[in-house]
Amino acid sequence: MGPVRAKSSDSKGKKSSSKGSGKKSFDKKPSSKAAKTSKPYAKPTTKVTTAEAKKAEAKKAEPVGSRAQQQKKQRSDRQQQSSGGDLKIEARKLWEQLRRGDLDADVRRTHMAAMMELIGGRIKEITLKHDMSRVVQTCIKHGSAEQRAVISGELAGAEIELAKSMYGRHILLRLLKHCPAARARIIAALSGHVRRLVRHKDAAAVVDECYSVYANAAQRWALAAEFYGGECAVMGAHVTSVDAILAESPQRRAGVVAALKASAAPLLEKGTVQHGVVHRVLLDLVRLSDGADRRAAIEALHTLAVEMVHTRDGAHCAMLCLLHGSPKDRKALVRSFRPFVRKMACDEHAHAVLIGALDCVDDTVLVAKTLLADAAALADDLLPDTHGRRVLLYALAGRSPHYVGQDALAVLRAGDSVRAATSKKDPATRRRELAAAAGPPLVAWAERHAAAAVFEPLPSQAVAETLVRAPCDKRRAWDAVLALVSHDIAPGHVLLHPVANRVVATCILAGHAPVRAAAADAAPPFEGNPPFAADVLAALAESGQLLPAAAAGAFPVRALLEVPATADRARELLAPHVAVLEAKAAGNATVAAIVALLK
Repeated sequence: MGPVRAKSSDSKGKKSSSKGSGKKSFDKKPSSKAAKTSKPYAKPTTKVTTAEAKKAEAKKAEPVGSRAQQQKKQRSDRQQQSSGGDLKIEARKLWEQLRRGDLDADVRRTHMAAMMELIGGRIKEITLKHDMSRVVQTCIKHGSAEQRAVISGELAGAEIELAKSMYGRHILLRLLKHCPAARARIIAALSGHVRRLVRHKDAAAVVDECYSVYANAAQRWALAAEFYGGECAVMGAHVTSVDAILAESPQRRAGVVAALKASAAPLLEKGTVQHGVVHRVLLDLVRLSDGADRRAAIEALHTLAVEMVHTRDGAHCAMLCLLHGSPKDRKALVRSFRPFVRKMACDEHAHAVLIGALDCVDDTVLVAKTLLADAAALADDLLPDTHGRRVLLYALAGRSPHYVGQDALAVLRAGDSVRAATSKKDPATRRRELAAAAGPPLVAWAERHAAAAVFEPLPSQAVAETLVRAPCDKRRAWDAVLALVSHDIAPGHVLLHPVANRVVATCILAGHAPVRAAAADAAPPFEGNPPFAADVLAALAESGQLLPAAAAGAFPVRALLEVPATADRARELLAPHVAVLEAKAAGNATVAAIVALLK
């Protein structure tokens, strides 16, 4: 029985194995005939190339539209979903037309009316966004006075919020520029918050614009009053400066100085000294304080003063720092100015600070190496400049009112008593040392450019001052001018040119013309000058141009008749020709004066 069972088992296994394998074996590939008949619904296969496959895949992966178009659509969708989204989209469409520079005036008015109808009543809620801020700015720029008044009215009460907004501050700046009726309201809204706003990176620009450009004296005081203490901030509208308060109540001086110290401390610590209202505060701190308080303020301004010199108050403050400072303070200040000599010399206010440094610093070697040497190297740029020439010419002419402005001159003269106490060097000695340092480079410049510079209004002044006051040999520079005198008299001649003739006449009259009271502080001419008058008379006599020059009304010829050194010789040469000159005297005041001097 056992073997039978085993056989049965084996046969079962074989049957199951054969049954498991079946007649259809998956190891064998079906024939092509079977493939065709097994799936009659299958599509016929086509051969696809590799390039076509890649192209198809790339087409499937490519997004609808470019990336910029997708982002634009996403932004549009987000705007539509946000509050006022439809308004913003329509406003931007109008803005694209309204901001065009070539738009016709009538079309612009039509667009502005449509824009105001669209955004009217909702201006306040849309101004703090970048795109809508630009829309409102354009409306202020191109709108009528009534439309600007509507915009200004809707923004009333939000001045502080707008000033502190990165985008809203531009709307306030536009209103200040284009809407005069809104200026007083904006300034009044900022008053009382200036100490906080001036330290805000966005609001500070609005405060500075209000104070420096649009505010009158009373409004400037209203903006600055909180720096001087609570009592000063609540004074009446009749007060426009701290001096008026101290004139009425001198006992408040200590309290004002203490308030100024407290207000200025965080500004000096953070270096926030770029704005006009801060310059006023620091000026009054240096001006009103004394002793240790003033020394501390000057020391804090060693490296910061150069950032203040672009305003009138800032320049005045820097000049007082130089005047009241110790030699160490002055040295630090002068060195901080050196990298900015060109910019400061050509600035309306900053050039006076450089003049102040030349006027009070005893270390003339330091000044010559740092300020004068750099300024002289820039002579080609500074001497034709209205303000730049003053720095170099001060070194030669001193406090001449021709080259030092009235404000700077007043500050210098007011500080003479302080300079006498803080400076050890005699002013005359300082002036000679400065002239000795500035003279040679200016003479070298005159040698190169005198022939052309005498015909230019500002450079001609530099030529005249160099020839008259530079304490060095300037024969070659004078010869360059003298060579022009011998040319034939004709329109444009150096003796007839309205600018150039002044250079020659100034040289002739140097040392002989009476000194005016206003020019009492000016430096005297150099004693070793060439014989200017004799050289001019000799050049005219040798070239035969003396009579033609006199007949043409040349002012230098009249100067030759007035100067004692040449009066007799010039009269001797011209006396035989009085009749000719009398015929030319009608209608020419200079020729008539020459005839009178000859008679």
